[in-house]
Amino acid sequence: MKPEQVNILGVHVNCDDKLTILNKVAKWADENNPRTITYVNAHCINLSYKNLEYRDVINHSDLVYSDGISVVWASQFLGGCRLAKITGREWIFDLCELAVTNNLRLYILAGAPNIAQRASENLKDRWPELKIVGASDGYFKKKTNDQIIEEINSTKPHVLFVGMGSPQQEFWVSKHRDLINVPICWAVGALFDNVAGVEPSVPSWMNKIALEWLWRLFIDPKGKWKRYILGNPLFAARLIQQKLTGKSR
Repeated sequence: MKPEQVNILGVHVNCDDKLTILNKVAKWADENNPRTITYVNAHCINLSYKNLEYRDVINHSDLVYSDGISVVWASQFLGGCRLAKITGREWIFDLCELAVTNNLRLYILAGAPNIAQRASENLKDRWPELKIVGASDGYFKKKTNDQIIEEINSTKPHVLFVGMGSPQQEFWVSKHRDLINVPICWAVGALFDNVAGVEPSVPSWMNKIALEWLWRLFIDPKGKWKRYILGNPLFAARLIQQKLTGKSR
């Protein structure tokens, strides 16, 4: 594990803030060395605790950042570095500004049919000069896997956003990374559902007092109750075990 990372239940999380991540993206976009970026929250780390293949894929990424306040608190509890909560909606607009300034090309592979296209249109309405060179759904409804990879390579983006949910998106990137001729592959989860206007944003007051999880549970109780009602206490219990034993598993 690198010194600028913290080990949380076997997952190595980078101690980077939003500005540092954006600076790395700007630098990596000009290099030929392929890079992979992903995020973790308590749910991701819970999944990786049992799914060692998923954990291995995360730990082989070039940058893993904290997407949830639970991960921030976990690092503090374990005596690790000071993390910042960096969700997609907190960096996507800065990333678009960076892309316009640095003339970066973007490709969106995410969401159900038409989500990527709607998100692309919304971003272009705000930044007419933004170069989104392609947008496809993450369900492969209209194009095959091979067709999408061929399209990605032909449009030559600097950044490929992949939003399929964890761990599917990380596995997809890992499996096809050698075939994708893009400097940066970035796993982003449901980010573009939010950008497309399909998923409502958490109220700012709830976000400020670390209740984003409660908002997500409220808007999707059937899909999220296990993640939060069962997952959060399990995450906390595993952290206590790591703290007491010094072992991440």
